[in-house]
Amino acid sequence: MTVFLGFEILFLIAALTTSRPGKLDTAISSAALGVGAFALLWAFYFFSFTTIGSRPVLILSYLFLVDAVLLGLVIAKKYFACLIAIVGIAAFIFLGLWTNDYLTQRNLYIALGAYFVFALLHSSLPIVMQRLGNATPSWSAHLFPAATLLLVLLPIFKLATASFLVWPLVLCVDVIALLAAAMTGMLAAVAIVLVLTLVALGAWMLQIPPVLTGFGSSLFLLAGFSIFFVAAAAWVSRQLLQTEKMGEPGNIFGEFAAPANFAVQLSTLAATLPFLLLVMATLRLPLANPSPVFGLALLLVVLLLGLTKIFSLDLLACVALGSTILLEHAWHFAHFKKEDAGIPILWYLGFTAVFTVFPFIFHRQFARKSTVWASAALAAPFHFYLVYDVVRATHPNSGMLGLVPAAFAVPSLLGLAALLRLTPKDSPARNAQLALFGGAALFFITLIFPIQFDRQWITLGWALEGAALCWLFHRVPHPGLRIAGIALLLVSFARLVCNPAVLAYHPRAATPIFNWYLYTYGIVSICSFVAARLLAPPRNLLLNRNAPPLLKSLGTILAFVLLNIEIADYFTKPGAYELTFHFSGNFARDMSYSIAWALFALLLLIVGIRKRNKAARYASLALLGFVLLKLFFHDLSQLQQLYRIAALIVVAIIAILASFLYQRFLGQTEKPGTQ
Repeated sequence: MTVFLGFEILFLIAALTTSRPGKLDTAISSAALGVGAFALLWAFYFFSFTTIGSRPVLILSYLFLVDAVLLGLVIAKKYFACLIAIVGIAAFIFLGLWTNDYLTQRNLYIALGAYFVFALLHSSLPIVMQRLGNATPSWSAHLFPAATLLLVLLPIFKLATASFLVWPLVLCVDVIALLAAAMTGMLAAVAIVLVLTLVALGAWMLQIPPVLTGFGSSLFLLAGFSIFFVAAAAWVSRQLLQTEKMGEPGNIFGEFAAPANFAVQLSTLAATLPFLLLVMATLRLPLANPSPVFGLALLLVVLLLGLTKIFSLDLLACVALGSTILLEHAWHFAHFKKEDAGIPILWYLGFTAVFTVFPFIFHRQFARKSTVWASAALAAPFHFYLVYDVVRATHPNSGMLGLVPAAFAVPSLLGLAALLRLTPKDSPARNAQLALFGGAALFFITLIFPIQFDRQWITLGWALEGAALCWLFHRVPHPGLRIAGIALLLVSFARLVCNPAVLAYHPRAATPIFNWYLYTYGIVSICSFVAARLLAPPRNLLLNRNAPPLLKSLGTILAFVLLNIEIADYFTKPGAYELTFHFSGNFARDMSYSIAWALFALLLLIVGIRKRNKAARYASLALLGFVLLKLFFHDLSQLQQLYRIAALIVVAIIAILASFLYQRFLGQTEKPGTQ
């Protein structure tokens, strides 16, 4: 080792003393570089000997001296500047191999010190050279902090109990990376270091035993690094936005290279990853009491809301809400027990209050914005199921579960009243704010009725909320209300019509006709018709499409499905859990279907004539034609002669009445205004 170092130092001195560039200078410099590269290769060779590799001071000191001499040559000769990254990569590969083979609990501190020295040397050198005017790739300054964090992962996975001193090293490396990013302008490197740091924290938390030994220190570390990175990311994003002087806010899903988008994406990443680690710890560990995890989450929420206020990064409030909801649901579904319901429900209500009240405290600053108000308005709806599930688990037979949505509606109504009084009428965000809190209030109000019935209450809540949002669209003409209302009605329709299993979710009611089928399908159908009427012109266009015909079609189909369900329920054997649909083998049932379909077709024809709606008339004629085909080719073949005559008479009367109505009111040429 000494021989190689001696030759390399001699050649380096010769290269430095050769002042005039020329062949001699190039030859001496190349020889010095060759000797240095050969000495570096010999380090890998020495590493294979256990007697040398197990002596970290010797082998790592040799590596450092070789590395330092090579870097000195690179600094001295500008035409070797491109090799700075190659030398560093070789050094870090050596460190990784040595760590994997020789790292023990005894030499951990030496290894951590070596990591820091090499990280500081190779991260700062490109910046120094750049400041001195030497051309060097700026990306090399960001390569080595990330490589150091990868090295830190090896002790965490390799050693059963890695020292707590790992984390001061990680913090120092993070600071180096942040300074390098600020000085070179390559802020994307902060995101890479952030991810690797939290990966290291996640690896540390995975080693926590089920008895939760060391869980408190892990939460302390996570809190410290989370605060550091969230604050650093917010500051970097703020500086970036001010430097670029961008007027429009960035998009979280936009192009990564755009400064405005990156400013938002970096802050979002820094805010989301700590919550993901908390979710991981929650799912893995037996946390009967959520207070430690929720307490840290509350600290992060307060930090994010504070940064929202200070730096006007409005999206952070929504990120904080979404992350908190994810964490709460993860704990609730994994560890909630009704015997210990007091603490969780206090946390759920506490988080709801924090998000709801926040923009009202700083109303003057957020009066002309809408993103922050979205997090405030949606906090209660997103927390509702958690609170409702706790109340339902602890008081299953109270019969007053409808009071839960009624209680949740009060803060939303108070918020709506406050916004009507505080927000200026000329504010561009006024309609959005009123729509958000009005929609939240209607959501809870419309949940009171279906929750008390306790049959398909989610579907009924969606349908009632959809119709209520269409009504609110009359008062607050925000297009989002119309879109949300129609979407909820479509989801309710799909759940009842496209999901046959919905009929088996609850047992059949003891009473025919007047049962949960009637109010479930009937209410959703009525909501569709009401929404169609509320969205009459000029409010009828949704994405340049006429919405009322779609809603009327949904209501009509639901009514027809309800008609068939009630017939099937009436003729299903008593005591059966599920409905049975049969269209043959029973005279009364078969004729009930045929006559009911014919009457439905007649009613549809009457509506089509009255409203001058071609689609309704054509649908009625098609259904009536199908009933006649069913009657002649199916029903009459299985009926006795007397019943055949009765069936023919009933259907004939309906068909004659339909024909009379059609000829009486539509026999002449239709008016130009027919649909």
